[in-house]
Amino acid sequence: MASLFDGLMTRFRRPRVSPTKTIGAPGTAIYGGFIQSDELNQNLSSSEERYKTYSEILANTSIVAAGTRYFLNLAAKAEWSFQPSEEDTDGRFAELAEQALTDDPATPWHRIVRRAAMYRFYGFSFQEWTAKRAEDGSLTFGDVAPRAQLTIDQWDTDITGKLLGVVQRSPQTQMDLYLPRGKLLYLVDDSLSDSPEGLGLFRHLVAPAQRVARYEQLEGIGFEHDLRGVPIGRAPFTELAELETNGSITRAQRVAIEAPMREFIQGHTQTANLALLLDSITYESKDESGRASSAKQWDVELLKGSATSFAENAAAINRVNHEMARILGVEQLMLGDGAGSFALSKDKTNSFFLLVDGALTEIREAVADDLIDTLWRLNAWPDEMKPTLATEAVRFTDVAEVATTLRDMASAGAVLDERDPVIDEVRDLMGVARRPEEMIEDIEAAIDAGLKTPTQAAGEPQEPVGDEANVQPVETGEEE
Repeated sequence: MASLFDGLMTRFRRPRVSPTKTIGAPGTAIYGGFIQSDELNQNLSSSEERYKTYSEILANTSIVAAGTRYFLNLAAKAEWSFQPSEEDTDGRFAELAEQALTDDPATPWHRIVRRAAMYRFYGFSFQEWTAKRAEDGSLTFGDVAPRAQLTIDQWDTDITGKLLGVVQRSPQTQMDLYLPRGKLLYLVDDSLSDSPEGLGLFRHLVAPAQRVARYEQLEGIGFEHDLRGVPIGRAPFTELAELETNGSITRAQRVAIEAPMREFIQGHTQTANLALLLDSITYESKDESGRASSAKQWDVELLKGSATSFAENAAAINRVNHEMARILGVEQLMLGDGAGSFALSKDKTNSFFLLVDGALTEIREAVADDLIDTLWRLNAWPDEMKPTLATEAVRFTDVAEVATTLRDMASAGAVLDERDPVIDEVRDLMGVARRPEEMIEDIEAAIDAGLKTPTQAAGEPQEPVGDEANVQPVETGEEE
């Protein structure tokens, strides 16, 4: 087997390769800055049409709008902390980094995070930072402003696929603006594609969103034209034609007589004033008696008056909405509309929180690489002074569950220290005021002095007073 393999490999060159050299190439072809796509959907064939389609889905598909906003609001809600490095003993550089990112930019930090999180839906997101001089002479960020996906026209990459910059077409002047990679906070969802544009969730929503739009259109048409069946109109058209032929009426008169019936049949859209007034004359026999018939010369009836397919159409709309909710990870928003349980909703909600935490991890890494590193280079600060970024876990916290856990811990011997910050955090969850600073200072002073804290003293059993203090134990003569 080895000899066969060696024989096959003799057809190929096997050069010596340095371990520090990249040999392979990315799978996305980019010619002249334009990404070559094999997309067959005409609405997605060009970047301009693609992002217009995505924006249309976001604006007009309710479950997509709700799920996107839900995700972005949770991502923006997470608290960020800047943990000092071991060398930054007084935390000064961590405070400078926090000031530069959360206080100095003209755009609030939570909005910067929210816009960065859009990479998960569009596939990528760009924000351009601009520096300014602080009062102490150091450089900080003046703003971190978004650059819409629709405006990105060309991509500048090297042979390995590394992004060097992008060309933005200005919507105001239509001029090409080159944005170098070093000026950008850039996030990309490259899980399913190594294209610098990435592949976001909106791409997976195009087909179901188009289907649900068509189903809703059919539903609206059905409601407008619903008469519980297909209408059939009858009129003495033959007789009217004969009257026109023998000159009893003119062509214009015949058209005017037939017009109400024809207009009703051709466009019976339901309106507040929908009605049709017809002549009640019936057919008469042609013999000398001229007896009247029960058949009316003018009549409207329904071809079929059975139930319509509204229920099936609504079920199809609901099914596709659930499909899109699963793609977004927000299926819990659909629970309660029919089947569903609290346990199922809790499980799906926790899974969604994990998705948000995962996105925050990627945003945190991008901020560290594109903003924190840039801030350090601009000011020539020591690298060992860089802080570590952290975000709180996004989850729903049940205050009753937390209180029960703390009580069980205390019963097991793990009594809560009165200086523990969890006490004030539980108060925050309950929506009540935190302990006053004076109380915390008294507690810390008592502990430092080796005394009992006010709470401990208040919880001790009281010494007997009055007659109770003079009561002596009764001797029984038995050994203790």
